Amino acid sequence: MKKFIAFFLILLSLTFGFKLSAYEISKTDKVYVGGEAIGIKLHSGIEVVGTFGVLNDSNIIKPWENTGLREGDYIISLNNIDVWTKEDIFKILKTNSNEKLNIKYRRGINEYESTITPVKTNEGYSLGLYIRDSIQGVGTLTYYIKNANIFGSLGHQITDNTFINGEIYKAEVTGIVLPTRNQAGEKQAHIVGRSIGSIEKNTITGIHGITNSRFDDDSLIELPFKTRDEIHLGNASIRTCIDGEKVEDFDIEIISLAKQEEKDVKGITVRVVDSKLLEKTGGIVQGMSGSPIIQDGALIGAITHVSLKDSTLGYGIYIEWMFEDMGIEIIE
Repeated sequence: MKKFIAFFLILLSLTFGFKLSAYEISKTDKVYVGGEAIGIKLHSGIEVVGTFGVLNDSNIIKPWENTGLREGDYIISLNNIDVWTKEDIFKILKTNSNEKLNIKYRRGINEYESTITPVKTNEGYSLGLYIRDSIQGVGTLTYYIKNANIFGSLGHQITDNTFINGEIYKAEVTGIVLPTRNQAGEKQAHIVGRSIGSIEKNTITGIHGITNSRFDDDSLIELPFKTRDEIHLGNASIRTCIDGEKVEDFDIEIISLAKQEEKDVKGITVRVVDSKLLEKTGGIVQGMSGSPIIQDGALIGAITHVSLKDSTLGYGIYIEWMFEDMGIEIIE
């Protein structure tokens, strides 16, 4: 039996959207299990990722030099106007000459204020700052609950920086970089089309959110789920994509189960035993995070990490921890 407890309309930092407050799921219910590669884009504010000298009349000027700004700082406002994207910065620079501007920025939990004077170039005005306003990557869809249009992916936090909002996209795997000594391999993929969902939460158990009308569940399978007290050592499988958009099941062995009373991303230790997966990827690679772990025909968790010493070894999170962070309550 499924029951919605509450829906409410909230104002997000940059957009409006519906957010699921809580959702009950019975131990006898089924969920849709993923395995599809997804593109992930998180908006985390304007981060300073580097600095450079600006050429002006044969002189190199460093407008940031006396501001106190460092790589890793986040710009909060410029000229007393709140900024969230690179476009916000560019818009302010277009409407201002090389007059001194107030700048507010954050480092960790501390905020600082200073002034900065843009430098005129042939292209306009520059602050001499390399900045980014989003983080992009590829992961794997773990689960989808159709009645609520909610999803979970990754099984681990993508970044511990300030999270504003984000989107997921359909992705196509174009290649595999094989692992080397002390270096994880990775899926190479590109985004296909427009966003298929919005990211509401970025927590230690992954990214969680709400799908939109472009989300396609045709390739998903519907399975029951099991909690950590119902799982055992031995045969299991992971469901993932290593070529194009094709989702496949690959054999693994669960070799260790941690007893956990609190959320942790390394509850399940697995070894890849599938010959095809070993040949194609060498085991577990980056981009497989979120790949559903299935045992006895039920969803039990998701892949989160790989051992850098042995790419055939990996770790997974119990599915109930991912449910919990999306406000999904398991009832008897």
